[in-house]
Amino acid sequence: MNEFLQAISTVGFPIVAFAICAWFLKYVYDKSLSMYDKSLEKLGVLAEAINHNTEVLARLVERNENDDE
Repeated sequence: MNEFLQAISTVGFPIVAFAICAWFLKYVYDKSLSMYDKSLEKLGVLAEAINHNTEVLARLVERNENDDE
């Protein structure tokens, strides 16, 4: 706390407030970027599952068409 007050008295409140805001924005940006990366990983898994389901569905349709003949 003493270091914080010393920084304010040395460079002034606006500069210290700006530095704190800049740090907070970087923290929020990094957090949202990591959440975005996790979402992309989950989306990749979902896309893979959809592709497998599409293949299985195509095989079932083909099998059904062969049974009709």
